[in-house]
Amino acid sequence: MIRVLAAIVAPPHLTVSGAGRAGEQLSLALAEHCEVTVANMMASQTGPDEGKLRRVPVKVSLPPLLPWRRVPNRYRTLFYRSNIPDLIEAGGFDLVHLHNPMPALEMARIARACRRAGVPYVISTHGFNEIANGERIYGFGLPKRLVWKALVTEPVSWAVRHAAAIFALSPADKEIARQMGFAGEALAVVPNGVPQPRPADPAGDKAIYARLGIAEPSKGRITCMFLANHTPNKGLPVLLSAFSQLDCPYQLIVGGETRAEVDYSLATAPRRPDQQIVVTGRLSDDEVAALFRRSDLFVFPTLADTFPLAILEAMSYGLPVLASNVGGIPYQIDERSGRLVAAGNAEQLADAVGRFARAPVTLAKMGRHAKARVAAQFTWESAASRAFAEYERVLSLPQTRSAPVKTRIAAAPHMQRGTPA
Repeated sequence: MIRVLAAIVAPPHLTVSGAGRAGEQLSLALAEHCEVTVANMMASQTGPDEGKLRRVPVKVSLPPLLPWRRVPNRYRTLFYRSNIPDLIEAGGFDLVHLHNPMPALEMARIARACRRAGVPYVISTHGFNEIANGERIYGFGLPKRLVWKALVTEPVSWAVRHAAAIFALSPADKEIARQMGFAGEALAVVPNGVPQPRPADPAGDKAIYARLGIAEPSKGRITCMFLANHTPNKGLPVLLSAFSQLDCPYQLIVGGETRAEVDYSLATAPRRPDQQIVVTGRLSDDEVAALFRRSDLFVFPTLADTFPLAILEAMSYGLPVLASNVGGIPYQIDERSGRLVAAGNAEQLADAVGRFARAPVTLAKMGRHAKARVAAQFTWESAASRAFAEYERVLSLPQTRSAPVKTRIAAAPHMQRGTPA
């Protein structure tokens, strides 16, 4: 049986990561095909089937002798290190699957460890669109562009160039992988999947709505939902600007962990009694499910994204999607399950929301199609089957050789994270 290490690279201070969640869920589905061990720099994000996965403890730290506690998380993110390279060089794996490119220096360290150990590695393209468009999204001047190149794009590109295979989450990522220097033939589309929706819990949902201040459904008022980490690429200012322009009744639920550097003044500004914006902060899985069930439309005005898992999750609950025409999003939704708008265009976004608000029958019909589309095309079972076929292909290549097995690593029952220095 093929022995795979799923290495999930992410800053440990994040509580939720779409890439981290996708890496865990794909690994869980792959456990039906091969022996998967997860090494996650974050806390575990899997669900009740956790016992099907093997785990190794991951220690995460920052370089010593520097005053890291005074450094904001967005800068510390670049420098986190882990013991995943040591786990690889200790032996016991036929293949390493890298998920998420940040911190990029650590991704490159893990890739180099694979090379030293003679273990082939594959990379899923989580975050590639954001990496490729980072300078534009963040509006960097020359000094920051040079830092971004040295600490992000060059390390990721090095790892990509030396990978045995690239798993593109959508066809849009193929070009980015080529631009990063991948010249191999093993460039396959292996999209994310989504689990089945959680069963409804009317009593629990009612308590959640009361706690978060979510209003009851009202005829003629559309309820829209946004869910993401509030990072600059997610387009939160565009979302708030668009809803401030609307002349129709609405309720907007803004989910995701808030950030001190984000201006939420448009969310708290006075508005009509039949217009409401609720900023929830961090949400549990049960709360997310309840909010999906209450909503009519999922709105995602991202500026750059690779293949947002939140879009598929919303669709699985029967929500049509209004999103930016970027990255892999056009491959997630079609004209029967949602609409695309230009990234960064608040006026176009507002016009589309207004049109949806005036067409509830069409909205419901699109939601039904969205749910059917996800069930037919984006399951973790189908994603795992594709990934496993590519694993077998990679290991059959003449230039691929497995690392000698030195010591089998015992699985740990739970994830452990080291304390940053």
